[in-house]
Amino acid sequence: LFVVGIYLFAWLALQVTASIIPFYATFWMGLDSYFLAALLVQGTAIFMMFFVNQISRRLGKQETFYIGIGIWILAQLALFFVQPGQTAILYLLCVVVSFGVATAYVVPWAMLPDVIELDELQTGHRREGVFYAFMTLLQKIGLAGGLFLVGVALEYSGFVSEAPQQPDSALLAIRTFIGPVPMVLLICAVILAKFYPITRQIHEEILLRLTEQGNQE
Repeated sequence: LFVVGIYLFAWLALQVTASIIPFYATFWMGLDSYFLAALLVQGTAIFMMFFVNQISRRLGKQETFYIGIGIWILAQLALFFVQPGQTAILYLLCVVVSFGVATAYVVPWAMLPDVIELDELQTGHRREGVFYAFMTLLQKIGLAGGLFLVGVALEYSGFVSEAPQQPDSALLAIRTFIGPVPMVLLICAVILAKFYPITRQIHEEILLRLTEQGNQE
């Protein structure tokens, strides 16, 4: 349940960000295209995964999650204050966000085998398929939830899809969903990670007990 919450909040924050970037880049920043901003967030995250994995091996999964998501929170909040014309700052923050996105991709999925092994220790059954299928379902829920929240926010803020200029209420909604909304979701994920019970030491004990059970059999 902890891993479900951690992953769902982080993934929902990612999908909200991905959904609002086109509107933020186009209508708030005044860019002709949002492609580069989106590419820097998602594309750079692929390379950042390597560094996240290395940090996780050295420091542990929870500590890595605190670092990555903490950096992501600060970057998302900074995006709220970026002004039109500050394009270089926007692109720099997109790269910073990508480190947090990579953390959201790597760490919850790295936690899942720990849960599977604990479940095996408690039940005597290995049920990877059930757990991985459920995590995949959460991806779909996060994607749908992010699109829904952004759509509702734009609709109620007075956003006009065909208008080149948007009312102040719509621009505020766009900035809120690029900054404070993902920030709150990520804080919820960090809180759950704080109480996640399977530490590195406990995981080693689980593996040891599974090995002992296997030897007895």
